[in-house]
Amino acid sequence: MAARRSMRLAAPSDDGKFATSRALTVRQPGAPAAVPLYNRHGRTVLLALDFDATHHGAAQVDTDVERALGWLRECGGLAVTDRSTSGGRHILVPLATDAPLRVDDLRVLLTLLEARLPTFDKNPMLGASHGCISVPGSQCRGGGFRQLDGTLAAAVDAFTLRSERGAVARMVALLGGSGALQSRRRTAVGVVEASLACEERLVGIGDTRRLHPNYCLSSPLPAAVATFARTGDIDYARWPTPSEARQSVICHAVLRGASAADIEAALGTPDYAGLRQAYARYRVPNRIVESLWRDVAKALTWAARVAPQFRELTHKNKHTGGGGDPGTFHQDSVRHRWLATAETWINREFLGSRKRPILLAVVQALAYTSALAGELVEGVPVVAIGGRSLSHAAGLMSESTVWGALQVLRDTPGSPVLRVARGVGQFPDRYALTTPAAAAAPDEVSLDRARVEPVHQAWSVLGLRGRTVYDLILRGEVTTVESAFAATKLGQSAGYAMLADLRIARLITVHRGEIAIGERTLDDVAEAAGLEVVAAERRARHKAERLLWHAWLEARFATPPTDHEYAGQRDAAPAVVPAHVPDAYEAEQMWAATMAAGPPETDPLLEALDLLSDQLGAVIIAVAI
Repeated sequence: MAARRSMRLAAPSDDGKFATSRALTVRQPGAPAAVPLYNRHGRTVLLALDFDATHHGAAQVDTDVERALGWLRECGGLAVTDRSTSGGRHILVPLATDAPLRVDDLRVLLTLLEARLPTFDKNPMLGASHGCISVPGSQCRGGGFRQLDGTLAAAVDAFTLRSERGAVARMVALLGGSGALQSRRRTAVGVVEASLACEERLVGIGDTRRLHPNYCLSSPLPAAVATFARTGDIDYARWPTPSEARQSVICHAVLRGASAADIEAALGTPDYAGLRQAYARYRVPNRIVESLWRDVAKALTWAARVAPQFRELTHKNKHTGGGGDPGTFHQDSVRHRWLATAETWINREFLGSRKRPILLAVVQALAYTSALAGELVEGVPVVAIGGRSLSHAAGLMSESTVWGALQVLRDTPGSPVLRVARGVGQFPDRYALTTPAAAAAPDEVSLDRARVEPVHQAWSVLGLRGRTVYDLILRGEVTTVESAFAATKLGQSAGYAMLADLRIARLITVHRGEIAIGERTLDDVAEAAGLEVVAAERRARHKAERLLWHAWLEARFATPPTDHEYAGQRDAAPAVVPAHVPDAYEAEQMWAATMAAGPPETDPLLEALDLLSDQLGAVIIAVAI
């Protein structure tokens, strides 16, 4: 259940709050404890629903739990429940592991449940950094222990089989919440990212716009939804008003590939007589069509956002070591020798430093990206790349960590990484992968260990400190604990902790000092953690950030039209003004002025809306509230 190998303990002086963090242990702690719900990427594969008996009593808790379990079963969710001595209960829903969710992906569902279930507390799921939940068998604050409902075998089966893909999104659709706002504080990047997602996952235009077939569902409508669509009968425990029931039908139709034109045509059929009656209150035909199209537009926007939850991932790395095929760039002797030299230098200069695994990953990513998109200048590899792009080749390392590592490499004397041109405007920093004269030549062992390939994404979950020793074990160069410590130049304390991480992940086995490859691979770890989804979301965010940055540069440094051009364009539609391309001196001055002044203080939401209108052709409709 724990998303990280830690737990939070509650003490009497903490006023019942889980305020103390400690490492996760096999033995039961001596105080009430809770495990974290979100991993270090801020994602979760466990939906934890907390029901409190303090204000409404245990009987109401049982009623709310049974109602929530019924909705979960309709959406393909598997659940494990337990109860405390005070009458409170938990519903633990294991979600599909290859589609982890963020807090924002759960916020609408939590709000819908809070409005329908009086004893439900949404707070445990709302904190990506501190969200936690106590587990079955742990101590209760009032004394005693949490008791598991049902058998342990049934609970193990639920966490093994897990819920159907998209259970959370299905539940939002079931409760008619697809039209709810995600957040009132959307950033400019978030607005553009959502618009890009719509462009990618929706097809068609106007009233024929629909969800891309790759994301559509083929299952029949839930019974309650089909009943309302046909007869208009409302389950008020599920839908407080007809608006939610109506939106639920629209959302389920959209998820199955229907467009506004399809639903409008279906209103004349017996299967949608109840939905037609729900729109009849508008009386005027034009108002009915406008309302229908507005509801479909909300459902399409929501469906585009949650579509990845329904799509089964088919891509796999098919490699247990790095992120690409081994030896793909092994024949590139220049970059291969540079990487071996850089790793030798890092292992010597940063021996015993926590920065060493990070720097090793970054130089490997530099060698790989140089082989993909770099060039050789007088025999020296040169590559222009930003920290965002490099973070992908570095195994989904955070952008800030990449930037920090690049700064260390630039500033350390004798470094094999030399920045030869500072990034300006749309152009990133340019690095030369050099070999300093004082650098020690790599030996045959270092040359054999160097791999010009991307760092596997699984290390973003496991931690980078075990990467080197695992690669050595995988290639058969390390077979004992002592040889592992010697090869990685680690002390016993750090070495045993590193091996423990690999054993917990079942990547290796250790028996009487002998080390062997375990039953799982790095691909298995990445798939279980849903890292393909994490990588796709990061690429989408980077694309939105670049689009906004390029638009800001265009607006700030565009050449204004002449008086003659302005006179001819006064009554015409505005055209895109070509940007002035600066020379090297102007570029350097522009960079210095930009860094000194910073971006203008503008409303990011308004700036994003202008961008959507100008660059993507979106129509902005203002609604008075």
